Amino acid sequence: MPVPADSAPDAAPAGPPDHDPSAGTLTHLIAERLTASDLDAESRAVLLAAFEDEAPRRGRMPGCYLQSVTVGGFRGIGRTTRLPLNPGPGLTLVTGRNGSGKSSFAEAVEIALTGDNARWRGRSDIWRKSWRNLHHGQDPQVAVELRIDGDSEPATVLRTWHGDDVADSTAELDRSGRTPAPLPDLGWQDDLATYRPFLSYSELGQVIGGKPSEMYDAVASILGLEQLAAADKRLRELAREDDAPAKAAKAELPALLALLDSTDDPRAQAAHAALSGRRPDLVRAAELAAGTGASDESLLFDLRRRATLTGPDIEAVATAVTRLREAVASSDDLRGTSAEDALRRAELLARALTHHRAHPALDTCPVCGGTARLDEAWARDAAEQESLLRAEAEQVLTARGELDAAVRAVRDLAVPPPGWLPSEIAEAWNDWLRCRTVSDPAVLASLAVAAAQTAADAARIIRQEAAARLADQDDAWRDAARALAAWLDKAHAAEQAVPRLARVKAAQKWLKAAHEEIRADRMRPIAEDAQRIWSHLRQQSNVALGPVRLGGSGTQRKVALDVTVDDIDAPALGVMSQGELHALALTLFLPRTFLPENPFRFLVIDDPVQSMDPAKVDGLARVLALLAEHRQVVVFTHDSRLPQALKYLRLPATVLTVDRREHSAVRVRSGDDPVKQALYDAKALAKTRELPGDVVARVLPGLCRTALEAALLEPARRRLLGTGMPHTDIERHIAKARKLTELASLALYGAADRGGEAMTDLTRAYGAEATDHIRWCNKGTHEAVPFADAEDIIRRTADLAKAVRAL
Repeated sequence: MPVPADSAPDAAPAGPPDHDPSAGTLTHLIAERLTASDLDAESRAVLLAAFEDEAPRRGRMPGCYLQSVTVGGFRGIGRTTRLPLNPGPGLTLVTGRNGSGKSSFAEAVEIALTGDNARWRGRSDIWRKSWRNLHHGQDPQVAVELRIDGDSEPATVLRTWHGDDVADSTAELDRSGRTPAPLPDLGWQDDLATYRPFLSYSELGQVIGGKPSEMYDAVASILGLEQLAAADKRLRELAREDDAPAKAAKAELPALLALLDSTDDPRAQAAHAALSGRRPDLVRAAELAAGTGASDESLLFDLRRRATLTGPDIEAVATAVTRLREAVASSDDLRGTSAEDALRRAELLARALTHHRAHPALDTCPVCGGTARLDEAWARDAAEQESLLRAEAEQVLTARGELDAAVRAVRDLAVPPPGWLPSEIAEAWNDWLRCRTVSDPAVLASLAVAAAQTAADAARIIRQEAAARLADQDDAWRDAARALAAWLDKAHAAEQAVPRLARVKAAQKWLKAAHEEIRADRMRPIAEDAQRIWSHLRQQSNVALGPVRLGGSGTQRKVALDVTVDDIDAPALGVMSQGELHALALTLFLPRTFLPENPFRFLVIDDPVQSMDPAKVDGLARVLALLAEHRQVVVFTHDSRLPQALKYLRLPATVLTVDRREHSAVRVRSGDDPVKQALYDAKALAKTRELPGDVVARVLPGLCRTALEAALLEPARRRLLGTGMPHTDIERHIAKARKLTELASLALYGAADRGGEAMTDLTRAYGAEATDHIRWCNKGTHEAVPFADAEDIIRRTADLAKAVRAL
């Protein structure tokens, strides 16, 4: 779908190159060029062999759309939930708050098709081991329904797990009328890597914030030039192998020793000692490089010990405190009852009997001093009476026993931290340990949870800091270990340069020139698409993007970006804001969507709005709408600005809302209206009969206020946009309007400081009931306010929201 360079601003990206890159392989193209070259026969053979060694498998995946994503027990989704999608061109927005589970759907599509997730790549094991949902007891599953070209029925990619490691999974494709096939056997891996139809926020940062070579690879992969890059890499490897005589090991040893000496890691110091003698201990150095030898790891031992530190079990403490509170309540309930009085009398008789047995001849009462004698007959009657009273007081004794047991249960949980922790760190446990000495059960119940949480938080901080330091240690050692292994290879390979070196270098020189010509041909139309996309995304930015070119080779490969700021040349990555950088990353990523050999008719984007100012959000909305004219675009976002931009720009989109309830119960529903969302939540709250009335009284006004805020935001934005105010200023005005009256003032007059007038005009237009309701919502967000009928409150909120949206 090519578009002329002078097309209208809202034209879609130009699409694929005029030529068809899939017509003929690169190996065939190189062979034709070699025939007309003056390269000698032996160098040609070396070059062609490099291509044969790295020949990829491509183009084996059929065209397809997404029809649905079904997830159970994976990431933030517990019980099985299905996200339905329209399998055809169009824009679908999946919205939801942070933690609602929406990104779990996006990650599920990627992991179902690839078995991996770019967001976790390079992260610690904590990330990779926390992929199972905590509230789902069965084996997790992810199913992606595809509409594959030529099939009358949808096909399903089902990925299941068989262990705790996220990599321990299998996937198969089930197509109607065919035997299910293991996904790896279908040969889709190359297309999934080259045309990658997934893009997350973290990947946007990696495209721009990574190494120049990584940015190059991300862009070059869409040109289908992997064979050229792979062949060049193979030739460089051959050149390094052939140009590494034994004397290089001795020449490079000082630099290696300096690197090891500057690396703050016990393994590096041990390797330095092994190589510093007159006769370097290569066996010892090799053990360290391979990770099979011992080293002085006292520091690492302490860090690993801290990284596994656990604090109080908060759930166990909460359970014990709940039991204690119940025991305190039971004891309080019995206080002053006849059972308690019986117990006191029984205890009094017991003390009197004890006194009598100690002083049998005493002829006066020890309490009143009277002369009545406490004889054996009295003692028998008193003992019988004590027994009867204690039977009557059994309930009190039971309650006291349970109270004592509950106190002990809480105190037993208050164990001290490990003795190896420094005293300044152990201080965080003091309040928790003091719980062992609190005598008042009620006071203990009120202090224990907070004190345990403080200790648990301290343990978590210590654990996280140790994990971060361990990661830093491993990062520091990784580079040193790689350099050590490389030097050991040279030390063990005492060979002279081979005759092939000259032929390899001649092949490299020829390939570099051919690579640049082919790369420029294929990059040109894609670069034009990138410029058109940037023209939409740069909204109100003074940064202009010129031609995008790929340059260099090997470790010097990079993306050359011609950027001007107010018509002055500038380094792109140095002058752009974070939002502009992410917009640039989208600019470089999106053109691959339109390549004709790209089998994916869909594109999944997770959180593209972060760091973007309102103007760029508008530009993103326009770009997504243009893409959606020819592709299925699914965008996951928690940022309300994107759906709002689509709405006021009148761009077509299907909006789905994801919300999460207790135990990771995730629900998908149609929801493009924040007012309806807030009212829906209010109705759900009112229908929850088991909630205490004071909870409803505290929460319901806030939901009603949220609905009115969302309703007032629409006319406020419309009024400010109508004045020509820039998006940045509009958002600043809205952010400062913290009260409903200020929002109403913005909606009516375009200024937030006329709240009194706004309430007067609203009263005149809709009656005093409307403004009274606004005041009720305001007051109810700070304190519990009485109301008679929750349904009537919600109805009044809905009526008022409908009215003010039309301001």
